[in-house]
Amino acid sequence: MKKVLLTTTALVMTAGVASAEISFGGKVQTSMAATGANDMTLNTHIDLNATVSATADNGLSMSTSVGYDAGIEADYNDDFTIDGAESGWGTGAPEVALSFEGFTFTAQEDGIDNLYDGDLATVAGDFGVAGSFGGVSFAFTSDNDDDDPSSAFTSIKATSFSVGYTAGDLSVSYASTSDDGTGATVNASGVRTANDTAGAAASVISLSYKMGDATITAKSDNEGAADSTNSIGVSYAMGDITVGYTMAGDQGASMGDDYDLSLGYKAGALSASFATNEDSRTRLVAEYDLGGATAFFSSQQGGTNSTDFQAVGVNFNF
Repeated sequence: MKKVLLTTTALVMTAGVASAEISFGGKVQTSMAATGANDMTLNTHIDLNATVSATADNGLSMSTSVGYDAGIEADYNDDFTIDGAESGWGTGAPEVALSFEGFTFTAQEDGIDNLYDGDLATVAGDFGVAGSFGGVSFAFTSDNDDDDPSSAFTSIKATSFSVGYTAGDLSVSYASTSDDGTGATVNASGVRTANDTAGAAASVISLSYKMGDATITAKSDNEGAADSTNSIGVSYAMGDITVGYTMAGDQGASMGDDYDLSLGYKAGALSASFATNEDSRTRLVAEYDLGGATAFFSSQQGGTNSTDFQAVGVNFNF
């Protein structure tokens, strides 16, 4: 009955605007997972997203989305942890994107990712613009005001920009921000606990060059208030197997003191990856496509300076 009502609602909403579309998608997950020395527990999770898009007669298009989350999810291929319980529709202001003639404008109060590092939520922007011409791409974000409606604390008026260039097998990019977020005071969940003060400017330049089955990368990151970091890496594809190695060093440390080593395999429905680093942290992920949009996964993490994690389960994407 719920499916019938949902479909009917979509038809009524699209009937009023001839060029508007509403689509639904998401993921259902069932997993057994554990962190640290805890026992494996059974978890279920659903992530339902509704996307609305429309196109005006002059070619201007608009899109936005809202999401519903319920249950507990095993984050088995990114943070390697069990995400906390969620329930209900997202109540925050949605991100709205407007596109016209190859340019895209985005707007959301303190919700547009900082272009230097998308994890810098404390200096996220209110609006952004991105576009490309020829082999050049660019983007810019800015915070419009000092007020953060999600808390009683003031936010930082940070700006950030990025520019990239691609010519054949060569790609170069540069990103910068006026504030690296070091002046923000947040708790372990990333929630502000005090009024923010200005941090330091930061920038990073990256280069990638593909030579046959090999790809060479280099990056220099001044990291704002932190020590600058330089890294070089190489990956090589050999049929179904891909090997990658990246070494890095910051001020006061030799190049190679930090490193990441990865091994990937993909053949038919099976894909697997293994990664380790200088702290002996290991991550092993295996996935098997069961047909349609369903995948079976197994994942585990262990080693110095990381929380042990293991999970096994099934995803169904729709």
